[in-house]
Amino acid sequence: MDDSLHTCPLGVDIEICRIDLDARYRFRLNELGFRKHERIRVIHKANFGGCVVAHGTERIAIDGATARHIFVQIPK
Repeated sequence: MDDSLHTCPLGVDIEICRIDLDARYRFRLNELGFRKHERIRVIHKANFGGCVVAHGTERIAIDGATARHIFVQIPK
């Protein structure tokens, strides 16, 4: 699976492959722990396309536009 965070399944551990956003947005996501090869899990999806992601003990809300630019895969 090499899909966007927006379309990945709920409750499955996934690994970030790449983030296709401007450097300033990648920098902020990096500060929040969203880095290549980092493992996360989508725990909630909203009707407007956003989602809530579990990263360790933290829960982070991501808007739909950003979620479409974070590419993930299920780790092997």
